[in-house]
Amino acid sequence: MKFAVQRSEILTRLESVSGAVASKNVKPILSGIHFSVAGEFAIQLKATDLETSIKTEVKVNHIDGTGAFVVDARVMLEIVRNLPDGEIFFEIEETNLVIRSGKSRFTLPTMDAAEFPPIEPAKGGVEFSVSVSAVELMIDRVMFCAARDEFMRNLNGVYWEFESGFLRLVAADGFRMSLAEERIDLNIEDHYLLTLKSMKDLHNSMKSAMSDQMRVVYDGSRVGFYFDGTEMVSKVVDAEFPDYRRVLPKSFKTRVVLKTSAFSDAVRRASIAARLGSDSVRFDIKDESFRIIAKSPDHGEAIEQLEGNKEGDDIIIAFNPRFLAEAARKIDTDEAELNFVDSGSPLQLNPIDVQGYTYIIMPIRLI
Repeated sequence: MKFAVQRSEILTRLESVSGAVASKNVKPILSGIHFSVAGEFAIQLKATDLETSIKTEVKVNHIDGTGAFVVDARVMLEIVRNLPDGEIFFEIEETNLVIRSGKSRFTLPTMDAAEFPPIEPAKGGVEFSVSVSAVELMIDRVMFCAARDEFMRNLNGVYWEFESGFLRLVAADGFRMSLAEERIDLNIEDHYLLTLKSMKDLHNSMKSAMSDQMRVVYDGSRVGFYFDGTEMVSKVVDAEFPDYRRVLPKSFKTRVVLKTSAFSDAVRRASIAARLGSDSVRFDIKDESFRIIAKSPDHGEAIEQLEGNKEGDDIIIAFNPRFLAEAARKIDTDEAELNFVDSGSPLQLNPIDVQGYTYIIMPIRLI
């Protein structure tokens, strides 16, 4: 079996499937990418960690022979990334894979493709179509708020909710929460939770999509995403996501509208002093004055004065500056809206009039 392919073609697809490779080497075969002939001018790539599986096709210049093999994903990806642009030649010689490009030659051991676990597509249940770019943006807007600790199973993921013709994605880590929604042509009431790792894999795979149409299938235990020759199937997490509606403020006593870039820059600068001290920044909002203050007993003080429009009560409240900065970077409108209840209640940060996504950030107790 041998084939030739452009570096740009195979690199994009290798990066797409490599996210599904098992990070913990339980079985050696799961550390590899499965290659097989998929047609006259296509090679299929597969990877799985038994929780999430990704399958995609690469257009090749020519193929001789048939067959399949598995090769270590990390080594393969590193080699292709470092080869120059142009045509790459792959050839199986006995139990080895030979890779040639220009004057470069690599020989890698292969694993038995028969040992690679089968990847079954999601079938039946709920099925709908949605824009790839819309879901890609929604995932980007929420997944940074998910808990990083894999043992926090109910928070180490993204919650998908279908309600009244809307798809809603929610992520939280106990200190902050993000919510994004999009209207879809599906009138059902349902929900499921997918791991943060699977969401990162999906988000990465969608970056290379040439078509904007994606089919989503939910069969009760797995979710399948099908787009542009790529198939990803992920198991649903068997854990209960918290009732996020309890965190959403019902009303506000203070509303401030600021320039998004000015607010983001001010928080970033103030966080320099915050990192050297209490790792918090204080908002001092009074009349038409909006000040961001950070203090360090040994390294001084930072004060940022911002111009904005305020409605409602004066307020003094403190936050983790990293949570503020990360949320502000996701707001793509010129102005951001900050809504407060009191110094002990969460801040709601979002574009003007919400516009499909919002961030909830818990305050830090003032001492």
